[in-house]
Amino acid sequence: MKALAVGLALVWLAVPNAYSATCFDVSRGEPTHLEGQLSFRIFAGPPNFEDVQQGDTPEPGYVLTLAEPICLSGDADFADPAYMFDEVQLVPTEATATTMRALRDRMVSADLTNPMPAMTGHHHRPLVAWVAAIAPMSDPTKNYGSAATTVEAFYTALGAGDGAMAASFVIPEKTGKGPFSAAELSRFYGALREPLTLIEVTLVSENEFLASYTFASGKSVCNGKALVRTEIRDGRNFIRTIKALNGC
Repeated sequence: MKALAVGLALVWLAVPNAYSATCFDVSRGEPTHLEGQLSFRIFAGPPNFEDVQQGDTPEPGYVLTLAEPICLSGDADFADPAYMFDEVQLVPTEATATTMRALRDRMVSADLTNPMPAMTGHHHRPLVAWVAAIAPMSDPTKNYGSAATTVEAFYTALGAGDGAMAASFVIPEKTGKGPFSAAELSRFYGALREPLTLIEVTLVSENEFLASYTFASGKSVCNGKALVRTEIRDGRNFIRTIKALNGC
């Protein structure tokens, strides 16, 4: 029995670990892209970096929880390829801060820049990286064949500040003047401090959709939701009404 146990142990050691980590070389700017669940955390800062309820300064931040562990190489002092971990500290940039706030507790896909191993007490996970772009993970085919694609196109045009393009997806009688006119849409959405980013369009009922988005205007940040109703004209979908559900 002992011989059998030793033999099995040797076989186990010879087989790669099913949970072996993918190692990223930080000296080469890796990783550049990760996916996982985004969560908001409050870390403990100075003086002891242990517990905010015992007098340490609160340091708010974000963590990305990965489906599989990773490891780091490329830095002899701070990266140990033998150490596996599944949480990464993400730092928002000016361009991604609003979107990250809206995507808390969601599965996301993030493009990263300046990845670095933890070096100080302010680095609360083994890997710290800045977020260049971030988006929710979803099935890109779920809206095929529905009016949701028209809603997506409308908000995508707003994100580009193109009022004329956005207005082309609205029923014509509402675009001559007022808030759905090309000029008014371009004036507002083209001058935002942080452009509109569409988070998601979901079906509520037939020809009725819930759009989630973010943008920043001046000092105000909008994590918005709107109820969008569509109608078909000559076989094509158009937006008929939009009702903002939280003031923006």
